[in-house]
Formats: sequence, structure tokens, C-alpha cells
Amino acid sequence: MKVLIVGTGIIGVIYGWALAQAGIDVTHFVRKGKKDQFKDGVNLDVLDERKGHPKYNLTKYALKCVEQISPSDGYEFIIVPTNMHQTEDALKMLVPVSGTASFLILSGNWEGTECIDQLLPRERYLMGYADGGGTIRDGVYWTNLGAEIHIGEVDGKPTEKLEKVKTLFARAGMKPDVQENIVHWLWQHAAGAIAFAIGFAKYGDTKTFLADKELLRQCVLSTKELYRLCALRGVDLKKFPEAGFVNFPDWLVSLLVRWNISYRESAQRYSAHAASAGSQQEMKHYYASVMKDANELGFEMPHTRALAVYLN
Repeated sequence: MKVLIVGTGIIGVIYGWALAQAGIDVTHFVRKGKKDQFKDGVNLDVLDERKGHPKYNLTKYALKCVEQISPSDGYEFIIVPTNMHQTEDALKMLVPVSGTASFLILSGNWEGTECIDQLLPRERYLMGYADGGGTIRDGVYWTNLGAEIHIGEVDGKPTEKLEKVKTLFARAGMKPDVQENIVHWLWQHAAGAIAFAIGFAKYGDTKTFLADKELLRQCVLSTKELYRLCALRGVDLKKFPEAGFVNFPDWLVSLLVRWNISYRESAQRYSAHAASAGSQQEMKHYYASVMKDANELGFEMPHTRALAVYLN
């Protein structure tokens, strides 16, 4: 199988590495003038949560890069692991030269699929979200690679391309977590992350952020508002166990968040990207979209509004 991955960000690189290690033919699409930056590959420091793989892996990934593609290249899948605000531009660039390739869009989502549907027929794309993350430290990709990948058809119906993507990632040791309603899964996942990412921006440092009990409580209260907004948009939160903590006492949620990030190494690596400029830009996009929906639904979100001051 011939796979193209958009960019050399954290998710694109660790998934490219994992797929290439499994014998998949992987190429990365980069902006003009960037190809030579990767001629010597990239250095990885991976916390690997896949079964049967070394937990810690310091290695080099000799990635292949191209600066342009054409239909004759014969890519079967194009993986788009972009920030939410970058996805439309990436698709506009690639769809006209993609031939018959199917797309796996690994981006956050709050606004639904209307924009994507205008660029691609649904039979040519899947949506999903990566189980992993990290940042670049002194030129090294400091990351964690999770044991799952969250994917689904927009219409919720099994298809041949869904089965191919499941096989693709299973071959690389990642269990496909197929969602019946991937759009709603993405919305509730965003609801659980937005407030903490915005609050983190106040300090840009995990320990300082977690030590600010009042700010952490504000993030918890905002998260509960975001989950309620999801419910108002039609998401059945009972179908998503990870959203269950919305019913816990505020103090308990704060304690769980503090423990999770302080003591779980995978959470520390996963959340490290929140300090990046790209993440902050994405949070601005999320915030604008969230408040637009809240205003249209007449739903007051005082705790979420209060966090806006930390969006630089």
C-alpha cells in the first residue's frame, strides 16, 4: 500500500515512522523548499504504548519527502494530520492532484463536515483522531505513540476503505477504535480538551499551570459547559464514557487532571504540544467556533468566556 502523509508535524512523523517500520510505503508531502531539511532524517524519542514494542525508543526515521504530487503517483491513502484550521487549505491543495486516493483526515473538528463535503465526496474520505502527541525538543521529536487510532465513516456505515485503514494501522500495531458517529466523538473530545489547553497558555508550563488551583477549577467548570454545549448540539454523551467525569464534583475532576498529567508520562508527552504556536492558533479557532454556537443556541458560558484572556 502506498501512503502519503501531509507534513512533518508530530503526528505525521510518528505515524509515518510506525507505518514504515511495518513495511508500508510512506512518503511525506512538504512545502516547497523544505525537502532538503529532512535529507538526513529526523531523530525520535518515542514512548511507545503499543503491545509487543519497546516502551522507549531512541531512533532515527529516514523519511521520504516530496514537494509535489500528481495523480500518476498512485497513492492509495493520503493521511491529513493537520490542526483544525489548516485542514481546508490542505485539502484544496491536494484533492485536485490526488487521483483516486482516499483521505484519512486526522484533524480536530467542531464545525461538522460541510467544508470537507464541498471538496471531497464522502466515499473518498474517513475522519479520525490520533492517539499520540508530543513536541520537538532541541531538534528531537519527543513523543508518545498510543496503542489505538480513532476512526470512522461520517455516515457510520462500514465500507471497504474503512476496512483497509483498519488493516493498515493494525499492521503497525495500533488497534482501530471505530466510532459509530466519528463527528460526535470529535466534538466531545474537543470539549474535554479546549479549556485546559487555553488555561495552560497562561503560563506555558505544566507545573505552574497545575499549581494554580483556581485556574484549574476554572478550566474544569469551562469543560463542563463545553460538554453541555455538545449535548445541546445533539451529542449523546452517554455513548462516550470519557465524558462521564462531567458529572463528578469539581474538586475531584481537578484532582484527576492534576494526577494524570503529573504522574502519567504519556499524558505529559501528549499535552506538551499545547505550548506550541500552532496549538494556540487552533485554540483560538475552537474558541471562536464554540462561542458562535453558544450564542446561536442562547447558552451562556461564563467560565469559558473568562478563559479568553489567555488566548494571545
